Amino acid sequence: MLEFSRVVLERAGQRVLDGVDLRIFPGQRVGLVGPSGAGKSSLLQLAAGLLAPASGAVGNTFARTCVAFQEPRLLPWRSVLDNLRIPLRAAGHDDAQARRIAGRWLARVGLDARAQAWPRQLSGGMAQRVSLARAFALEPDLLLLDEPFGALDPALRQELGELCDAELARTGAALLCVSHHPQELARRVDRCLRLEHGHLHPCLLPGAFAGEILHATPAAPQRHASPS
Repeated sequence: MLEFSRVVLERAGQRVLDGVDLRIFPGQRVGLVGPSGAGKSSLLQLAAGLLAPASGAVGNTFARTCVAFQEPRLLPWRSVLDNLRIPLRAAGHDDAQARRIAGRWLARVGLDARAQAWPRQLSGGMAQRVSLARAFALEPDLLLLDEPFGALDPALRQELGELCDAELARTGAALLCVSHHPQELARRVDRCLRLEHGHLHPCLLPGAFAGEILHATPAAPQRHASPS
């Protein structure tokens, strides 16, 4: 479970998060929206353990948390293949396994022909696809996505969104996804939250499907993610 308990975060002398409570159970899919600068990316970094709160606590009992950031964050001195192979080796795969898994995932995002390319030789959209492939290759049980399809054209955004949905269905991983496209979240998440002025609020997604979910009484706690 990922749990935020009265989390306060301050950056540049300003309070970004002001007593945030949040629980995400295994298998849940949660969307996060809000105005630019509201702290959505900071909340994801707290979830990933990349930031520490000023007060309150963040607990994460998921075994494998992976993040795909807005920026691909590829190692510029390593090939595309190595950008997947190295974290797979760190996760315990031997070199042959890591190369095989990395190659399979590059093929799934349509970049197997660029395996030996350098990151600087990729377009922004290609680099973002490598970042997504790297996250999926590690088979996380908690996937954190920060505007993962923002650099992609609409057709590819839909294609990779469908790939993301298929992987979540296959692995049962939990999801926390930041997006500026609520209509995409409506197809992908169980519930959406809005971050504004340091606080989380329930957010109604477009369409009757989202409304039915948000107003339903969950049968069990592991299918309900909300601020506590």
